[in-house]
Amino acid sequence: MRKQTRSEARDAAFTQVFQMDLHEDDMDVILDELLKARPESEANLGYIRQIIDGVREHEQEIDELIVKNLKKGWTISRISKASHAIMKLAIFEMKYMDDVPAKVAINEAVELAKRYGDDGDPNFVNGLLGSVYKEIA
Repeated sequence: MRKQTRSEARDAAFTQVFQMDLHEDDMDVILDELLKARPESEANLGYIRQIIDGVREHEQEIDELIVKNLKKGWTISRISKASHAIMKLAIFEMKYMDDVPAKVAINEAVELAKRYGDDGDPNFVNGLLGSVYKEIA
């Protein structure tokens, strides 16, 4: 079996953060389903679990950063579920994962927004994460 790239592992982690937002399922059940759908993810299960656990642990702080950096008149409930999950993942990486450069986290988030979001999502994600980066750098 081919080894999964970090970008592919990040994609898999995004799907789990997204699932976490939609369902209160047991994370072990969700990870089992991931491995059935994407068996190549097993090699990166540590990274994926680190993202899931980290986003869950720091979710309030991450959401506060998102809200603080939204444009005037925007609320967090107005953000698509996909973009919200993408930004939570990227902010966790920027703030808590020393081995992921912030620019890589932002670029990867934009790529995920292109794949899973609507037309305006990549620019929105890029702008908000750029503002967050300036604040936490």
